[in-house]
Amino acid sequence: MATPLPTQPLSPPELSPRSALLAGAGASLPQLMAVIPFGIICGASAHSIGLSFGQAWALSWMVFAGSAQIVATQLMGSGAPIWVIVLTGWVVNLRFMMYSAALAPHFRQTPRIGRWLGAYPLVDQSFALTLGRIADGRDQRESAWFYLGLSLALWAFWQLGSLAGILLGNIIPAHWSIDFIVALTFIVLLIPLLGNRYMWIAAGVGALVSLGPQLPLKLNLLVAALAGAAVALLLEKLWTPSTSGR
Repeated sequence: MATPLPTQPLSPPELSPRSALLAGAGASLPQLMAVIPFGIICGASAHSIGLSFGQAWALSWMVFAGSAQIVATQLMGSGAPIWVIVLTGWVVNLRFMMYSAALAPHFRQTPRIGRWLGAYPLVDQSFALTLGRIADGRDQRESAWFYLGLSLALWAFWQLGSLAGILLGNIIPAHWSIDFIVALTFIVLLIPLLGNRYMWIAAGVGALVSLGPQLPLKLNLLVAALAGAAVALLLEKLWTPSTSGR
């Protein structure tokens, strides 16, 4: 009796650019419960410190980074110098350098101008969902169209949320405390990426560091990210992953 040949895992069906673009846009829909309220918070924060409608909305589409927008508006409200605001926003957004480094090898076939423009809409959701798509075995071309559809949809919904916050900030009751959605957003994105034990430990270390004493210039987030990344790299070198990856 002939020995059956080992079966190879089936590759996911390849999508056309249009289908991949629509798949990316569709993947944004479950994120709306976090993206829109987060945008409302940022828009309302900009309005609350006295920015005009044009200034508040310009901050939304020029920066397009919720955590940096929140920090910037807090510093503006306290009268901080412009260089402190810019430097702090840059520090808070340093995590996007790590995101870019993780995605760059998978977008080498994308034209350079496309990679440059694609850096603007890179946010936590687009990074996590695109990385998950790549992990499923999708090719670079399809992943690039998926990223484009996802990023455009997230950008549009973010602007809608920001506009709502700017226009309705005065009538949102303070006791709603919708800012807790910011933390939930990161938790929902993080869990699917924790694929092995050292990633769980690294996430725990990052969480503990972020809850430590408040550092100047809102550096807790950056220090926590660096601490978690350092622990992950160290454990990856010390532990030999099993075939299950755990």
